[in-house]
Amino acid sequence: MLTAISGLKQVVKGERFKVTKLPLAVINPEEVPIEQGVIGTMLSCDVYFTVIVICRETEPEDWFADVISLMGDVMDAVLADRKLSSTVQDCIPVGFTPGEITIQGSLYYGVAIRFRALLHYTP
Repeated sequence: MLTAISGLKQVVKGERFKVTKLPLAVINPEEVPIEQGVIGTMLSCDVYFTVIVICRETEPEDWFADVISLMGDVMDAVLADRKLSSTVQDCIPVGFTPGEITIQGSLYYGVAIRFRALLHYTP
C-alpha cells in the first residue's frame, strides 16, 4: 500500500538497499513477544514495525510541508486498510518522531512512524 503513495519514490521492505531516490520509506520489523491466546491453542501477538520515511538530505525549511505531510500520507495509507490486506486483525500508529536520521553513515531528515498490529495464530 505504501508503493501507491505518489510522494514516495522508493519503498524498502526488509531487503538491502542504497539511498538513491528520495523520498523513500524503509519498513523495519521489531521484536515481537508471543503470548498464549484466550481461546484454546490460539497464540496472540502484537507485531511492532517502524516505517522510516527519509525525505531530504538537507534540513527542511518547513517541517510541516516537507516532512509531516508525507508522514500523514503514510499514516493515511495504513489506516485506510487497517487489516493490512487481511494479514492482521488490526493495525494502528502508536508514535512518530520527526528529525534527523542516520542511514549508511549519512545524515538525512525525515520521520520514524511506529505501528502496532494485532495478530492471532491458530495451528
